[in-house]
Amino acid sequence: MALLNPLHLKSVVAIGALNKRKKFTCQATGFLVGFLAKNSKDPTKRAYYVFLVTNRHVFDGKDGAHLRFNLQNGKSEVVPQALKFPNNELRWLAHPNKKVDLALLNVNPQVLVQHGIDYIFFNEEMFAYQRDFGRLGISVGDDVFALGFPMGFAGITQNFPYAKTGIISRFDKELLRSNKAFLVDSSIFPGNSGGPVILRPTNTALANTKVVSSAYLLGAITGYLPYREELWTHQTNPPTVVSLEREHSGLSFVVPMDYVKQIFGRWIKAKKRLEKAQESNGGQPAAPDIKTSV
Repeated sequence: MALLNPLHLKSVVAIGALNKRKKFTCQATGFLVGFLAKNSKDPTKRAYYVFLVTNRHVFDGKDGAHLRFNLQNGKSEVVPQALKFPNNELRWLAHPNKKVDLALLNVNPQVLVQHGIDYIFFNEEMFAYQRDFGRLGISVGDDVFALGFPMGFAGITQNFPYAKTGIISRFDKELLRSNKAFLVDSSIFPGNSGGPVILRPTNTALANTKVVSSAYLLGAITGYLPYREELWTHQTNPPTVVSLEREHSGLSFVVPMDYVKQIFGRWIKAKKRLEKAQESNGGQPAAPDIKTSV
C-alpha cells in the first residue's frame, strides 16, 4: 500500500554549496513546480513554465548557489546557479511581504533534459490553495507528508529525500493573517527549509465530511515554532536570566501555495525573463488526480 507517490520524490532538489574539498554539502531543500503556459482540454498538450520553489532566506544575500539533481543514469550532478544577472538584477523573485518566506527561480527544462536529469514537477492543477481547503475537505487533523533533507542528510551519490509524516495542527484566519502560514505537527529540522508538504490521501472520512483522495500540494516548509526555557537567578535585583535555551516544539510552519502563485503573478506582471515552457508529457509532471484505491 503506497500513499506517497514515488514520483513526488523526483521533484525535490538539494540546495547547498561546495566545501573546501569541492564536495557538495546540502543546506536546504527546494522543489519543482509548473505554471500553465498553454492550456488544453487534453492534458498531454498543456505546457508549463518550470520554477524551483524554496525559502527566501535560502537565496537572500547570496550571489549563487549549487543545486544537486539526480540523473537518469543513477548518479547525480551539482549545477552552479547564479542568483544574479550580469547587470546585478536578481534571477529569482520573492514575495513582497517579508513574512512570506518564499522565493521562485525560473528553470530551463531544456537544460535539465540535456543534462539527463531525472525530474518531475508538480503542475499547478495539484495545488491546494488555502481558500479552497474547506471546499476540498482539507481540515485540521488531516495527515501530511513533508519531503526534504533534514540536517543536510541528502545522500552521498544521489539525492535521497526523507519523507516525514505529520498532521495539520492549526489552520485558521488568525494564524494565517499573523504568520502567513499554517502549522503542522511534524519534527522538521534545519535543511527541511523549502521542502514540499503533500496531503496524505485517504478513502475514509467521518459522516458528513468529505473524503480527500487526491495528493494535493499544500505548501512549503519555512521553519519550526520554538519554545524557550529560561533559568533565572534571584541573587540580583531585579532577577536576571543566566541561561536561555530554545527547543523545537514539534510544530512547523508551512507557507500555503497561494503565495507561490502570487509570486508567479508578480513575475509575469514585472515581465521578468521566462525560460521556454515544458511540454507536459516531456518532464512527466505529477498528475493531479492521483487517488487511493478502495
